[in-house]
Amino acid sequence: MALAHLLHRWGAKDLHILTVDHGLRPEAGDEVALVARFAKSIDAKCKRFKWLKEKPKKSIQEAARRARYDMMAEYCRKHKINHLFLAHHADDQMETFLFRLAKGSGPQGLVCMKPLQTYDGALTLVRPLLSFIHDELIETCKAAKIEWMEDPSNLSSKYMRGRMRGSREVLEREGLTAKRIDSLIGRLERSQSFIDQQIEKESESIIVKMETERIEYAFSALRDAHPEVIVRLLQNAIAHLRPEKDYPARLEDIERLAIRIHGNPDFRGATLGGVKLVVSRKNDRIALSPE
Repeated sequence: MALAHLLHRWGAKDLHILTVDHGLRPEAGDEVALVARFAKSIDAKCKRFKWLKEKPKKSIQEAARRARYDMMAEYCRKHKINHLFLAHHADDQMETFLFRLAKGSGPQGLVCMKPLQTYDGALTLVRPLLSFIHDELIETCKAAKIEWMEDPSNLSSKYMRGRMRGSREVLEREGLTAKRIDSLIGRLERSQSFIDQQIEKESESIIVKMETERIEYAFSALRDAHPEVIVRLLQNAIAHLRPEKDYPARLEDIERLAIRIHGNPDFRGATLGGVKLVVSRKNDRIALSPE
């Protein structure tokens, strides 16, 4: 609600407000109706979505997220909309950081949500509120006399994110605030940008062939490279060769494989994330292809 209000005040033309009832809570219908009333009050278009498909028994929140993004992306394609604004804020970013940290993400994953992100080809996701905490958005709604509703599942201990929210008070007393996490993510992003530049330079002497279903590296150059370079090249190769997988391989598994390759002339091959690696010493190549 705060995001829609701010975009309207900013002067956004032809504003489309998208709202989703996932069919998981009885009060969701009232929330969608609230959004529709607000859209009408500012003369904006409003599209109401309903997730009608059968609900999975596991990872329900992840499935709901994929469903709403698919519905919104399809709507944007149909209406030739190039920018989808999302209301993720600093508290969401902190929870994502802690969630990924608990799941073993590396520096790339801990950069978390970005202010601008390409999604599904032509669509750009825009998150202008990442530096603002939840309470600031509530104050924005109060000041503008805008009604809002809180999703009770955000506080439910049934879900990991809800349990993360339950630990916020303790963490903030120790100084681990959403603002501090936001600063840390900014530092990580700068570091990642520098590392990416260095890896791009080094990879020029390692990558021999890059095709849709086959990648070839110079084996001796790969095994002599810094372990982080090997990790990144393996990550990129698996993502390139198996793009249909949301989570193609665990970082820990990729790191273990990189350690096996690094400085090891006797490495013969392996399979990871649906990708097979085959070494040919005759022409000093290591070929990667879908399993």
